[in-house]
Amino acid sequence: MAKFQCIECGSEIDTLYRDYKGGSIKISRCKVCDKVADKYVEYDPVVILLDALLLQRQAYTHLLINTKSDSPWHLALLLWICDAFSKLVLQRSELSNKGLLGEHPINYSYLGLELYLNYIIAASELLTLLATVLVVFFIKRVLHHRHISINSKLITRAVIVANLGRVLAIPALLWGQSYGQLYSVLCQGYVCLSSVQALRVVSEGNHGTLWAVLAVTLGFTTQFVVSNFLHTWLDHK
Repeated sequence: MAKFQCIECGSEIDTLYRDYKGGSIKISRCKVCDKVADKYVEYDPVVILLDALLLQRQAYTHLLINTKSDSPWHLALLLWICDAFSKLVLQRSELSNKGLLGEHPINYSYLGLELYLNYIIAASELLTLLATVLVVFFIKRVLHHRHISINSKLITRAVIVANLGRVLAIPALLWGQSYGQLYSVLCQGYVCLSSVQALRVVSEGNHGTLWAVLAVTLGFTTQFVVSNFLHTWLDHK
């Protein structure tokens, strides 16, 4: 994987910008397509985030390739907490719609236990997804006779960044609990699309889109199976 990439054509570039005296910088241009190599260098982070939410491949290239990060696990921690909380809200919403909560006072001990169990489920789902995607890309490397490299850290970061779209479900669940299940399904569909886009960016070699779709399909299918197994097992405890 290149140190930096042009967000327009994907060609390798040496640097994103050049510093000049007086604090001024000049954005580099790609030698292949003759466009600005990475316009997001001078953009506000909010604009970059909005473009990423709109599934712009250029934004994902900037975030995953041209922005250096020491570790993706602080993002994974945020995702883990938000996903567990959204699962709890969805469960309470479903019980409320079925009239099972009634007018009894909230049992905070039981509520805390539910949250802890959702932490376990959320962590298991994320690890399952990551493991499946990494296995698919390892198979891709084997089939290509090891002519391509596999950057497991970059792939992990791509999956985590793409899954941050789950955070969008929290305000939707809180503001419209009657449609919690619908919001959850729509959010899952969005995360699948963003995962494909992110994995396309970090996928080397030919047929990058095909392998990204395959990895996402198998990853979320395996995640669904593991999630159902855990829910069934915990319900019988």
